[in-house]
Amino acid sequence: MNRLRDTFASLAVRDYRLLWIGSLMATTAFMTTFYLVPIVAYEITGSYAASGFAQAGMVAQLVLGPFGGVIADRYKKKPLVLGSQIIPCAIIVVTGILIVSDSITIPLLFGSTFLMGGTFSLMGPARQSWVVELVPQRLLPNAVALQNMSINIAAVIGPALAAILVVSMGLNSGILYMLVAVPFVIVIPLTLMISGSGRATPPEERKAMATEMLAGLTYITRRPNLRSLWLFWTLIVVTGFALQTLVPGLLDQEFGRSESEALIIGTIWGVTALPINIMLAGMVGGRWAWPLLFLSALALAGGIWLTAWSPVYAVLLIVSAIAGGARSAVMLLNQAIMMTNTRPEYFGRVISWVFMAFGLQGILAPVWGIVADAIGGRETLYIVGLVVVAGTILMALSRARTRRIPPEPGTAAYSIAGFGGEQPPEPEPRLVPSEPRTAPSPAISPLFAARLAPVVLMEGQKPRSAGPAISGGD
Repeated sequence: MNRLRDTFASLAVRDYRLLWIGSLMATTAFMTTFYLVPIVAYEITGSYAASGFAQAGMVAQLVLGPFGGVIADRYKKKPLVLGSQIIPCAIIVVTGILIVSDSITIPLLFGSTFLMGGTFSLMGPARQSWVVELVPQRLLPNAVALQNMSINIAAVIGPALAAILVVSMGLNSGILYMLVAVPFVIVIPLTLMISGSGRATPPEERKAMATEMLAGLTYITRRPNLRSLWLFWTLIVVTGFALQTLVPGLLDQEFGRSESEALIIGTIWGVTALPINIMLAGMVGGRWAWPLLFLSALALAGGIWLTAWSPVYAVLLIVSAIAGGARSAVMLLNQAIMMTNTRPEYFGRVISWVFMAFGLQGILAPVWGIVADAIGGRETLYIVGLVVVAGTILMALSRARTRRIPPEPGTAAYSIAGFGGEQPPEPEPRLVPSEPRTAPSPAISPLFAARLAPVVLMEGQKPRSAGPAISGGD
């Protein structure tokens, strides 16, 4: 009983509880539209390429992702969160009306996705950075863990409810689109009920936005392990999410099923991912993190190949669990290792650059679709799996070259490796010589942070003084 109470301790804080419920509902709506976009595109065109082009609107995250964390740190959180809920609510309703009236087109669907991707780039960092201000510091790791749990739950609820409404009850995608707006209607008053609006950085303390974004990129590229993990993460996103683009057409052309049944596949992915996340959360800070990363990546390639090979629909449902679970595992482990090797004051900016992978996925989605139209969906999935294997081999070679580089002082990896507690950071050469020093961020137990590393994926951090320019280890 005590363990259960400790698990949900942060929900006893009223304002955080309101934010958590809002995060769950808003993310559920976003997840549902993420699955619906390629389905709607395939419904109106019957083309793999059209499904990919409709998703290309996620390029907004490639453009706006690096700005999200900086904006969230600069301005009050409540107006940002409210705006990033009101705008997508309106977009979803308008898109639903266009679908129901048979007025939707691929360019309009692209525009809808672009606007949704832009608002998500802002909503994620704003919500995560607000968490820091709503709970006592002793509850912060638990609060961040619960925030990540809401994302995992949403990944199950969204496609599952959509599958029930579309497949079982026969609702068309336009009606479902409009129903997806309901969570946002509920979330808006919940957000208004939260006390205060969050802190904003005083104008005199703000640096040039480009300077702050560049500092995050420089931090990543100067550290070999972080650089490799960032590139590997990008590869996993653009290949793993090719499944979203190709599955609707695969169901129609290879199995004679409705493209809307992709929602059932999405439900299987989510249901498989949730227990895997829970199981791996306690292992990411140990010596098995890197081996599990490589095994999960190879399992993802295997799951993609099995999806391509599936001779009948029943087999496809079974192997979807492998692909979905492995994709979730490799993404969780990659992010966990990145966060344990990142100084806390850089979390927000590192994550803002990580967001860019989803924008790149939006660019490559049409490429996967064009290839599938030319050679077939199964054949394209075999190619996707080969890309994953090649990337995993390169990542393993990179790890072999850098595994003896010691962890960076001040990171959770430094403490776990037995070097002792966090050391006072030495100043790193600053990008702007005259920029003022700011106070370091509140300390978080490095060991606890490592255990919960996969759940700080989107935590925005106020720009801080840079740490020592040495390469992080494992």
